[in-house]
Amino acid sequence: MPVATPTTPTAPTRPQARVLVPAEISGAPAPWGLVQHTLDGTTMGTHWSVRLWAGAGLPEAPLRRAIQAVLDDVIAQMSTWEPDALISRFNRLPPGGALVLPESFALVIDTALQVARRSGGAFDPTVGAAVAHWGFGPASLAEGLSAPVQPGRWAHLPWDAATRRLTQPGGLRLDLSAIAKGHAVDRVSAVLRDSGLPHHLVDIGGELSGQGLKPSGQPWWVDLEMPDPACPLPPTRVALHGLAAATSGDYRRWHAGPQGQRLSHTLDPRTGAPVTHAVASVTVLHPSAMWADAWATALMVLGPVEGLALAEAEGLPALWIERPTPAQAGWPETLSPALRALLA
Repeated sequence: MPVATPTTPTAPTRPQARVLVPAEISGAPAPWGLVQHTLDGTTMGTHWSVRLWAGAGLPEAPLRRAIQAVLDDVIAQMSTWEPDALISRFNRLPPGGALVLPESFALVIDTALQVARRSGGAFDPTVGAAVAHWGFGPASLAEGLSAPVQPGRWAHLPWDAATRRLTQPGGLRLDLSAIAKGHAVDRVSAVLRDSGLPHHLVDIGGELSGQGLKPSGQPWWVDLEMPDPACPLPPTRVALHGLAAATSGDYRRWHAGPQGQRLSHTLDPRTGAPVTHAVASVTVLHPSAMWADAWATALMVLGPVEGLALAEAEGLPALWIERPTPAQAGWPETLSPALRALLA
């Protein structure tokens, strides 16, 4: 979900912004004399951009091609919207069929299953059939299924991390949309570091990773996006220095139910149905955009009570914003202890 936008601090229209700063900002800033370059493009049905500090003569075209190649590779592996993608091929395998995954796909599956286990199934990479059932994914995800959608099948996915072998148990449909975009952010950031460009901000559809420092010694500042223009809460401004930010929310993709209720595209894998609480968004900060992406989804599913307990146990900086309901006025928010520790 789009979660934040790069910003130059200006006078806010809401109450004064809260500022979140990592415990340590270290390392040499980008040298004076460098200039800021901006590259952008499209991927995964959204927009990507990179801001970086480099010499004025930086050959942007080859770098842009390298970034786009990484993004295209993520799509070729993990997009359920592409019938020839590796994930789509796995979803069509007969029972007992298996694939040996590329290293990057294996990393995503392994991480997804770790978050599934540690969240008690609130995150689940096998939720594809339910996603299709509720109209939030390609219909091909549910093709060939003769039985009703079964929630919570992550524990039945045969995965051998040592050999990177993933086996189809039968009728299981993967969907990695809640983690793949964050993984793409991490991969683009790695391409920039490997290219000798350590001072950069990567943004893919609002999933962000800020690395290094500007020549002024300042980190990359971003404002977390509000889930609704009517939300009166103060803006939250984050210094992204070795940090990524990801948000899960119901304010971008949702359907109206038969009684006019909001049906979030975030599904509770434990029930196979959209979440029913009033949480509008959850933002998580983490050194890895991939992990932030997955944890944000899990905490969105769990809500501010169960989710807060998990965030405390995992040491996750997390922020929940809830919509007003007849039972509670205003826009309640919940900050995890690790997020409170970042308040400047």
